[in-house]
Amino acid sequence: MNIIEHLLVCLTEECGEIIQAADKALRFGLDDHAPGRNQTNLEDLVKEVNDLVAVIEVLDKSGVTFSGLFSRDDIEAKKKKIQHFLEYAVSRGTTQEE
Repeated sequence: MNIIEHLLVCLTEECGEIIQAADKALRFGLDDHAPGRNQTNLEDLVKEVNDLVAVIEVLDKSGVTFSGLFSRDDIEAKKKKIQHFLEYAVSRGTTQEE
């Protein structure tokens, strides 16, 4: 395994940790925290996203250029897609408006 491959494994691990943090927030709430810990599930999620950004920055310094990262066009297109499927889920009764 070379350095880039190692960093890509780190990238996938951080993505998995984001998934775990989001799942805990879904199960127990964003403001909840594990017994004996002061950090909330939302704070854990933010930390994991920051860890992902750190790996992306290390990859970038190692020559893996993420051109187009944070592209406003791509981000806005995704927001529209999210809104479309959110409205569809509400219309199907699987998601409730608050």
